[in-house]
Amino acid sequence: MEGPLSKWTNLVNGWQYRWFVLDISLGVLSYYTSKEKMMRGDRRGCVKLKNAQVGIDDEDDSTFTITVDHKTFHFQARNSDERQKWLDALQEARDLHTQNYALLNQTNRLLEHPCCLSEFDRRIVEADAFLQILIDQHEQLVSHIPSSDECRPEIMGAVTFRMQVS
Repeated sequence: MEGPLSKWTNLVNGWQYRWFVLDISLGVLSYYTSKEKMMRGDRRGCVKLKNAQVGIDDEDDSTFTITVDHKTFHFQARNSDERQKWLDALQEARDLHTQNYALLNQTNRLLEHPCCLSEFDRRIVEADAFLQILIDQHEQLVSHIPSSDECRPEIMGAVTFRMQVS
């Protein structure tokens, strides 16, 4: 998602127009001073969404906040509908990135233990053996269907379907 929002900068400058780009895969909300600068890659800053708190600002129906690492960012959309679209997208990106990060950490912890790797390898070998048995049984079934049988395509389809369901 991308589009214009105003960002509160400080008491001197107040609300500043910015062009925002939400990268869901990275969990980052980047902002630029204009859409043209975004096209050139001239980023002004970014807000990482991992473990961020996304909330509604009580000031009016178009403002919202993102709090992360003890810092709060204030944003203003054009209206309440636009604010809701941003809130939904930001929360989705935050949740996705936070869950993916947790899953990556869990995977890394599992890979650190050699016993887990050997168990994983054993199960892969076991799954390969079962797959080979299934392939052999499929070939045996197919070989018993007479090639002259006019129902052969239907029978073949049924056998293949049963294999996929099993």
